[in-house]
Amino acid sequence: MSTQPTITRAADLPRVPWRNGQGVTTELALGGDPDDFSWRVSLAEVARSGDFSAFPGVDRIIMLVEGDAMTLHLPGHTQVLRTDEPFGFDGGVPVRCTVDRPTRDLNVMTRRGVARATLEVRAVTADPVDVPAAGTVVLAVLDGSVRLAAATLAAGDVAVTDEPVELSGAGRVAIARIEITDG
Repeated sequence: MSTQPTITRAADLPRVPWRNGQGVTTELALGGDPDDFSWRVSLAEVARSGDFSAFPGVDRIIMLVEGDAMTLHLPGHTQVLRTDEPFGFDGGVPVRCTVDRPTRDLNVMTRRGVARATLEVRAVTADPVDVPAAGTVVLAVLDGSVRLAAATLAAGDVAVTDEPVELSGAGRVAIARIEITDG
């Protein structure tokens, strides 16, 4: 069933506390109940080094979108995050992050066996960017101003759609594609 894109302005996005109480995230889009979601896309502000909230049974993709490098310390592995490079991991494992300065990161979480996701960043410049339909698509404007159908989205605005869209303008957009795998 196709729908028009749902647009939420940055000022209207809910801010919710982290599960571990060590910070706040801006919820960009949610599939299902906040406590038992199928999928979730959020933007976290990380002011200092600390532990991640545990999400057993959830696959996570994290991507640094603003600030210097963030280092993730996972069991048996250390991962340095760089701007606009997604990294996937098991949301149930203990993770600690190290930052030298405040950062912002985009998180896509999917309940294992229920949904799966991909995440990328695209620059929108003089040439329009086509975003094909693929399940649910969440578009988060990171910088600049992007035109989608009859609406102009500014930095921080979010659109959710299940239809192909064309983006124009000048900006940087995170594109999360969520596919439901179990109905």
